[in-house]
Amino acid sequence: MNDIFISYAHIDNEALTEEDKGWISQFHKVLDTRVAQLTGEKPRIWRDLKLGGNDMFDKAIVHQFNCARVMISIMSPRYLKSEWCMKELKQFYENASSTSGVSFENKSRILKVVKTPFETNDVPNEIRGVFASLLGFEFFEVDPETGKFMEYNASFGADSKHNYFSKIFDLAHEVSQLLKAMSDKETGNSLTGPMTIDTKKIFLATTTNDLQPERDRIYRNLIERGYIVYPDQPLPLVGAEFKLSVREHLEKCDTSIHLVGSSYGMVPEGEDHSVIEIQNSVAAETAASQELHRFIWMPRGQTVTESRQASFIDELRNDPQTYESSDFMEDSFENLKSLLLDHLKTKPKQEPTAKKLADDSTDTLTKSVYLIYPAEDEESAAPIEDYLFNKGLEVIVPEIEGNESQIAEAHRQNLNSCDAVIIYFGSANRSWVNMKLLNVLQSPGHGRQSPVEFKMVLIAPPEHRHKERYRTHQADVLQISDANQLDVLIPFIKSISKS
Repeated sequence: MNDIFISYAHIDNEALTEEDKGWISQFHKVLDTRVAQLTGEKPRIWRDLKLGGNDMFDKAIVHQFNCARVMISIMSPRYLKSEWCMKELKQFYENASSTSGVSFENKSRILKVVKTPFETNDVPNEIRGVFASLLGFEFFEVDPETGKFMEYNASFGADSKHNYFSKIFDLAHEVSQLLKAMSDKETGNSLTGPMTIDTKKIFLATTTNDLQPERDRIYRNLIERGYIVYPDQPLPLVGAEFKLSVREHLEKCDTSIHLVGSSYGMVPEGEDHSVIEIQNSVAAETAASQELHRFIWMPRGQTVTESRQASFIDELRNDPQTYESSDFMEDSFENLKSLLLDHLKTKPKQEPTAKKLADDSTDTLTKSVYLIYPAEDEESAAPIEDYLFNKGLEVIVPEIEGNESQIAEAHRQNLNSCDAVIIYFGSANRSWVNMKLLNVLQSPGHGRQSPVEFKMVLIAPPEHRHKERYRTHQADVLQISDANQLDVLIPFIKSISKS
């Protein structure tokens, strides 16, 4: 029996240059090597090396793919116009449906690799039902400004080569997991019943083209760590069906991830809102009725030109529901990834109360305050740090050296251990202050035992109009004009010391 049958149009393997080995041939070689590395044994891969689209649909060839565990259809405009290729896809689907099934443990045995983009209307009627149900891997990217596409090819430069290998590694991982599960079932080694490990399930929302590379990276990180990621099949394009499918996926999950880019995205048939907005809305509804933690992320400083997307982002920022059972971030991608993976780690068991009290009794009674400031304000915040220390407080300051992941991890640890927080509003903008305040409010969801009781935003020079009307109900707000006015902090310090 073959492990993998590769279905393709022969024109897609024609070499573009004398040095080119042909896209399909290279794909076959890399897939073969990577699957072997992941499974520990060489897979049995078969593809037709000689027949063309006008050749007879030979029964011996039909036998080759009917006996395969997995079919990979490499789709392109020519593939969809090939009567031979359409017969291969239809025949494999029908044979699988009548025997062991098109899917195995909720994973499709037919995988589509989109080598060259095509119009959905070009998909023949007889395979549209099959096509819509297939998990796809797109080996190209579209320039949102020009609409032109670039295929991923190891011959097209460093970026294209990187994207090519990233995609084929994702595909190889999916294929390897499927082959291993099928092999375990056949040999009786699969885990069933109460011994099965409860793997975390994550809804990774579809996103717009500008953030597809980031979504791919998150997907790769999650599956490599053994998490189950939904959706595991294409979502319907009709509004009511789309909502129902998203809701069904979310009900199986304990975490959802939403990447919000600069464009509004596709609006399903019969709907007024984009797929991005609908997924977030359904996730918020689901979180209200079950334990679901959401991650909503936007790149730091992204430019949004579409009015509908600008309105959607503004609503996100101001909707209280955005901050319920969720992390809302306008930050770097690395910080999102670090926070997400930290959240997904199995939490250690709580220490017994008696032991914790015993440990606490040996701790110093000195209270600590976390003075948060950006790196450029380290010098101007120094007098405040000294003042707080001289008043008997332990002062925790931000980590400003190291990579973004290390700095973010130190920030979380500081929030978890401090008794109070002062956010220094100096050279930073209002958005930075609000984000740090949000970090403080969400810290109980990331290892802190109880909310931070004492919180202050300290407005310091330089003067700016956006500071004059800064107000919040989430923390005390105090303004100072120079280092000689620091005694105004005494009531705040006394409150901390008495707690």
